[in-house]
Amino acid sequence: MKRSKKLLKPVGIELASVAWVLGLMSSPVVVMQSSAQMLEEVIVTARKRDEALRDVPETITAYSEQHLERAGIRNLDDLGRSLPNVVLNRRGDNEPNVVIRGIGSFGNVQGIGFYIDDVQNFTDQASRLVDLQRVEVLKGPQGTLYGGSSIGGAVKYVTKKPGEAFEGKVSLEAGSHSILNVNGSVNVPLSDTVYARFSAYSDTTDGYLDNNITGKNNDEAEEYGLRAAVRFLPSDETEANLSIRYSDLDNGGNDYYLTSSTTDYRLDSDLNLDIFNRRKVLGSILDVQHQINDLSLTSLTSYTERENEIFWDLDYSPADGVSVAQNRRPVKTKVLTQELRLQSDSGEAWNWLVGGYYSSVRDRSLVILADVFLGVDADGPVELLDFHDSTSLEKTYAAFATVTYEAGAFEASLGARVNRNDFYGKNRLINDSMHVKDTVVLPKLTLSYEFNPTVMLYFNVSEGYEPGRLTLFNETPLIAYEPEESQNFELGAKGQTEDGFLTYEVAGFYIESTDRQLETLVLVGGVPNEAIGNVGDASTLGAEFSVTVRPTDELSFSVNGGWMNSEFDAGLFDGFDVPFAPDFTGGASVDYVTDISSSLTLSLRADVSHSEGFYWDTVNTLEQEAYSVFGARIALATLDDKWEVAVRVDNLTDEKYHSELQPFDADLLARRGRPRTTIATVTYQF
Repeated sequence: MKRSKKLLKPVGIELASVAWVLGLMSSPVVVMQSSAQMLEEVIVTARKRDEALRDVPETITAYSEQHLERAGIRNLDDLGRSLPNVVLNRRGDNEPNVVIRGIGSFGNVQGIGFYIDDVQNFTDQASRLVDLQRVEVLKGPQGTLYGGSSIGGAVKYVTKKPGEAFEGKVSLEAGSHSILNVNGSVNVPLSDTVYARFSAYSDTTDGYLDNNITGKNNDEAEEYGLRAAVRFLPSDETEANLSIRYSDLDNGGNDYYLTSSTTDYRLDSDLNLDIFNRRKVLGSILDVQHQINDLSLTSLTSYTERENEIFWDLDYSPADGVSVAQNRRPVKTKVLTQELRLQSDSGEAWNWLVGGYYSSVRDRSLVILADVFLGVDADGPVELLDFHDSTSLEKTYAAFATVTYEAGAFEASLGARVNRNDFYGKNRLINDSMHVKDTVVLPKLTLSYEFNPTVMLYFNVSEGYEPGRLTLFNETPLIAYEPEESQNFELGAKGQTEDGFLTYEVAGFYIESTDRQLETLVLVGGVPNEAIGNVGDASTLGAEFSVTVRPTDELSFSVNGGWMNSEFDAGLFDGFDVPFAPDFTGGASVDYVTDISSSLTLSLRADVSHSEGFYWDTVNTLEQEAYSVFGARIALATLDDKWEVAVRVDNLTDEKYHSELQPFDADLLARRGRPRTTIATVTYQF
């Protein structure tokens, strides 16, 4: 059995280093003389209330709309490269792959919760990022306030609310791989108490993965979406926000290629079918807030429907005799959620929050396996090889509460969530059904101390949870797997100098996980199936930091990094490295903005992200080599910010790496990371 050499590293040195840095950064800061302006205060809602980012005793990354644009962050692939100790991208079928601090998984094991305006998104987590106020990434278990499927963290999309001014924005993007994107938004005040906001986008690309058999690209894609939001203020105490969104995606689906080498970075494949992945999502959110003296009552209601159709070539080869079509994902998904919160809003020493939560996720899966070449007439039916029909219903009930006490510079917060999860599965073909349930208590304790208004030291202990469910194997009895649970210990510090010259955040963490859930491909009747199971216990020891320096008003430097040692320590894979967990990830960027005339501003940016090698599998045979991705952007804008013309190049050096790699029978299925891509953007605001 392979044993990781990292176990021999002196972890005491790592912990001592973290403690030394924390002690240094929590000491009183000497203010350096600089002409830099104070950094704009970022407001986040990680603890279900509006707070300044620097006041929240947790590791949180928050990106504003401006940062998302300058860094070229349009989707999960771009977002993942910018964060330390995070592996985050999109699968070929536009589902998310996400691992934070070694927790999570590639495939159908979620592990990380995705949220739109505090409502969990179960249907289209990897959709285009448009008309956002900001993105928040919360690291570590978020079970107390966010429940199951947030065992490793949470990614929150906060959209722009309708406002009082008439304003709008339109952007046109064109670039490599026949990229043509259009998106826009407009804010319309309808009266003194009613405001509306509308946004839309359309993205098209021919992709970059050529199909040598069909002559088409496997990853060509078209997606468009619409969103309408209305804000109603019937009184000084009440606010209601209603939003409706719709998205329509048509892409290649499984844009993989078959290979026998972990270093084969091809840009072509040999599928003999025109594959596709079609998805439509219609969702709505009603957020009602009412102030009762010093209390705030919030009701969050959502309903979402998704329709999905996938046509795949499951042997991934040009061979006619074994090509099959598969409708693999749930054909229809219906999601209903309801959250009710009551919290204090007095600003006194004691603050509290209580709430309840309910969700229902209903899936219907219809899988048709057919040989489209054997015995087929021009107008006749295909030869049916197999047929599967299954349904599932997952219901979640929860009650949660937190209480926070402030005494001068000291703050203590204690919270807990009681979470009940029921999963009902039925294989309609063989009339096999099963019900699995579990109830857990998810506590969290946070202690923090402010040495001065700009420097804080904190410590927290929290627990996370991923529910147990059923693997809906096609022709076999249903198989249950156990919940995954984790305990997280984190010590950190964050702060900034009074003039904004320097901001920083540093943290050390230790995570223990039991009954880790991972997805693998297994063959059932010769057909590959995605199966989820428990693979044993694991532990992760790590540290991370981020620093931004602003020597002048025009120039800023940022650097971040994360180290991790994540290994299985019980079960079949005892001693092996946890997959998708690089030893080190990090990045750096430099931004320069200056007026070059009385009417124009020049903006320059260069950035790089780096990942050390990691394993794609539990037995550590498939290794991803270390890689670095560089990017650069240049933009000219009018001083009134009405017009901007920008050009950004991603993967400037055309670095070769995989975004996915997994075993497939005696070979491998691979998906290469995006090659060099240049995008020009013209933006007009009014």
